[in-house]
Amino acid sequence: MKTDNILIHPSKLKGEIDAISSKSFAHRALILAGLCDEPTNIYINEFSKDINVTIQALKNLGVEIEKNENFVKINPPKEKRENSTIDMHESGTSLRFFTGVCTHFSKNTKIIGEKRLGQRPNLELINNLRKHGLKISSDKIPYSIKGKLESGEFEFLENKSSQYISSIMLAASKLSGKTYIKLKEKPESIGYIDITRKVLKDFNVKVKKENHSYYIENAQIKSPKNYYVEGDWSNAAFFYGANLINSNIKINNLKEDSLQKDREIVEICKKIKKCKRENKKLIIDISQIPDLCPIVGVLLTLLDKKSYIVNGKRLRLKESDRLESTKKMLNDLGAKCEIVGDGLEISGKVIGGEVDSFNDHRIVMAASIGSLMAKDDIIIKNYRAVDKSYPSFFKTFEKLGGKIEYIGA
Repeated sequence: MKTDNILIHPSKLKGEIDAISSKSFAHRALILAGLCDEPTNIYINEFSKDINVTIQALKNLGVEIEKNENFVKINPPKEKRENSTIDMHESGTSLRFFTGVCTHFSKNTKIIGEKRLGQRPNLELINNLRKHGLKISSDKIPYSIKGKLESGEFEFLENKSSQYISSIMLAASKLSGKTYIKLKEKPESIGYIDITRKVLKDFNVKVKKENHSYYIENAQIKSPKNYYVEGDWSNAAFFYGANLINSNIKINNLKEDSLQKDREIVEICKKIKKCKRENKKLIIDISQIPDLCPIVGVLLTLLDKKSYIVNGKRLRLKESDRLESTKKMLNDLGAKCEIVGDGLEISGKVIGGEVDSFNDHRIVMAASIGSLMAKDDIIIKNYRAVDKSYPSFFKTFEKLGGKIEYIGA
């Protein structure tokens, strides 16, 4: 990735925008459309790098895809390919999902990726798939996968990623018999499992819940013909949070009753306003909403008391170690942040400064919103990391009145 820097002057944002399509819903819908027998139109208003990774992987697996400005037409393959190679780049979601479903498309699939992707946990998913008929050549990418996935009981004893469960669910949409996914405890990021169940239901596959476990019996996947991907709360959260900082932004294309847990940003902003008014500290449990950590960290600097983000163990396994990268971002911007256990202690104010993106899209966006409360300019190194989920972020930022300069490498 080309290393470019961006300079952001303090400003206020005002205007109206449409939330971009949800990356979480798009990944799932695209894959399921590829597994159907009939074509499907998937309507997406912005194609992020991660969404394009899933689209290209499907193409490499033999799916015909006609890409238009705001939708893709998915034509499922008539037969399996003999051999395929798919590149997951830096998309952890794509990696987990395709590890589960690739043998439905190809007899022998090689999966590769970039940078931190090989370090992100995947072994418990791999071992479950091995127990059910798949031969996976290594515990970490690059690896090759072949064999026929069989239904049965999948058991997850650790609580590392909801994407493991979603991967099995997506794969089960093409399995006969009963697929039972047994969990030891309530999974973190359960909202993403609910999203998978919702998209599967939209494709005629019912996932039943039983305590902390799930099962699918004799799935009959069917194309809905047209599928409209709802707006993304995870990315909208940055502009939503900006409304706490002397900005006035109306965000359209968001469902208030969405299954996306990151809609919690609405309640978090209310709590921050209340605590600021009452001069109280605030503790935010991030376990179910890990993607909100960077922007919540920035917004907590609005308070005059030490505040805390807690239960962030899984933040260490994201595009960056988000406990470390959020801490460094806040400190480099003039605030005070320390790691305490699996969380952050935050105080002080954002002033300005130079921030390393850590090649993490959410660090880039959080630092950008921090500029709205800064006294001095903010420089973000490698701002193009934002392309992973929100390529038009800075175009939208400028449209709303943000003042930026592209200053090159």
